[in-house]
Amino acid sequence: LNLIVNIIQYTFAIEFIGAMVLTVGFYQEGFEIGQALYFGFYHSIMAFCNAGYALFNNNLEDFKFEPLISMTVAFLLILGGIGFSVMQDVVQTIRNRRSFKTLSVHTKIVLSVNTLLLAFGTIYLFFGEFLHAFQDMTMWERFQVSFFQSATPRTAGFNTVNMNSLHPHSLYMMILLMFTGASPGSTGGGVKTTTFAVLLQSVTATLRGKFDVEFFERKISSATVVKSIAIFIISLIVVSGGVLIMMRIEPDKSFLAIFFEVTSAFGTVGLSLGITPFLTFLGKLVITIMMFIGRVGPLTLVLAVGSRAVAPNNVEYPEGKVLIG
Repeated sequence: LNLIVNIIQYTFAIEFIGAMVLTVGFYQEGFEIGQALYFGFYHSIMAFCNAGYALFNNNLEDFKFEPLISMTVAFLLILGGIGFSVMQDVVQTIRNRRSFKTLSVHTKIVLSVNTLLLAFGTIYLFFGEFLHAFQDMTMWERFQVSFFQSATPRTAGFNTVNMNSLHPHSLYMMILLMFTGASPGSTGGGVKTTTFAVLLQSVTATLRGKFDVEFFERKISSATVVKSIAIFIISLIVVSGGVLIMMRIEPDKSFLAIFFEVTSAFGTVGLSLGITPFLTFLGKLVITIMMFIGRVGPLTLVLAVGSRAVAPNNVEYPEGKVLIG
């Protein structure tokens, strides 16, 4: 009950502060105070909830160089994507004046992976589109757009540049970010940052010849590692299957556009290369199903559909040797 109360408090406080800042931003852009207030509250809620619905025909492209709008929306969607348990852990640590070393392992992983992914996406887009989509921008404008477009694939759905103006390699990088998604217990989707971190660390442990997956001097249980692998494999199968079906249903659409659309749906992102309105009924149905699976969670859905009562197994089989790699 205490966590629920804190979630409501954090949500209201963050969305209210974001709405006030956005209201000022929209007012400075020439909107009347009432309209600016409406736009401010609407987009604050949409950003924090990682919904991505904008009230403008070109999303937020007209405000890509307005920090009060673009940067506020970016930080709102980042906060909405880190998870409420992380928020509570950080707030209580600051409130009790404890060292940040006392943060839980989960919080440390979430904050570390989010920072690394944001930095990677920002740097990649900054230099990848420096002489292409961002060539007519100043250095500060390039950074604003790069940072925003690095944050928004993490299930946000807003965009400040035309997605079709980006290089194919930049779009593929965003597909990877959309597939990774946000963090557990947040308003976002994807396989989650912690799943990605556990998988990456398990690979590192294997290459080093270690049997334990460790983070910040803490060992991760084998059950968590196995579950992370299952989530990743199931998600990969779901997305690959969705792409295959869409390629069969929509033969006139490019592979990159379909791949982008399916991954965006699975990650509950909402970004598109513009093919959504032109999909057939079956194509839209597949995208809808992908969004449902992405929101429920692939592992949760599989367990809900395939779970059944299993009798206790008192038999332990001898170990079998299997060659891999």
